[in-house]
Amino acid sequence: MDDLQQRILEIALQIPGYLGYEAKERRRDMDKYTRGTLSHKYDELHAALARIRAKAPLENAVDLENLDQKLLRLIARFETAPRGYAGWFDAAQIVEDDLDALTQFDAELANGVPELKAALDKLAAAFKSKQNIDEAIGECAETLDNLNAHFDEREQFLATGKKPAMTILPPNRPTESPLGALAEKKIVSPQLTALINLKLNDAVSYDGNDFIVSGKITYAISTGPFWAFLLQDSKNKSWLRVGPGDVVSMCQEIALNAPTPLPETIAYDKRSLARDASGQAKVSVEGAGGMKRGTVDYARYADAEAQLWIENFGNEIRSLYGQIIAIDELKIYRR
Repeated sequence: MDDLQQRILEIALQIPGYLGYEAKERRRDMDKYTRGTLSHKYDELHAALARIRAKAPLENAVDLENLDQKLLRLIARFETAPRGYAGWFDAAQIVEDDLDALTQFDAELANGVPELKAALDKLAAAFKSKQNIDEAIGECAETLDNLNAHFDEREQFLATGKKPAMTILPPNRPTESPLGALAEKKIVSPQLTALINLKLNDAVSYDGNDFIVSGKITYAISTGPFWAFLLQDSKNKSWLRVGPGDVVSMCQEIALNAPTPLPETIAYDKRSLARDASGQAKVSVEGAGGMKRGTVDYARYADAEAQLWIENFGNEIRSLYGQIIAIDELKIYRR
């Protein structure tokens, strides 16, 4: 048995029915089946991570939220095929090296299922014993970073028909410098941790008004997550924005005709607000209708006292504006 067939059999242990991509007529179906099966398996691991988070102490909430966003990002990418697939799948003949390359990507992602499960089991055991928690969190983060990197390579290969470019760095290099272990660990205040962990139907009081949390959006970017909470009372709704960093603001949806492309500054409410952040984020949106995932293009404009957000969710563009507030102006009541 040649190496390619052996690898296909090994992948089939994690993805029953996996046949590879030699037959042109089944390439698209096999890719869709592979991504769907792996999405389901990683979704099960996400449920395991959620159980760990539910029992973990608040001091680890931010690190566990980061793990959650890395895993959600991976799952969301399995669920959506990138642009550029058509050329590869429609090719009449594909050289054996390319078939082997794509199968190897699938093998790395399939093998990641038991690897991540083992890392999560180790994390659960660490919390139970209250020992080596940071090490277990770091192992989970490294596993997820490697899986997302493998998916990057798979997307690039399918989109361009080429193997990822070689670099002068060795394969499987650390995603962060090991010298980061020498840096002092950032301490997240209990008040900020409490905001990050708001759940649907929790209550928040601000400026004499009482609100119920009726929605939550978690944004995942390379530097870490940030959040928006939909707060509602009997008449009004507001958005509580938390992050990036420790910045908190209370915002309202506004009607804004922003020019395209977006400028560096926007005049609003007698203020000149400068763009200080923009990009694309993976989002998970929780509300009365359940949870949905997707992406958003965003831009944030700010001065010392206010923030203005412009967000494009694909079929909806919305703008939010509000004042930056101190965390101690908020009171939280758990459901």
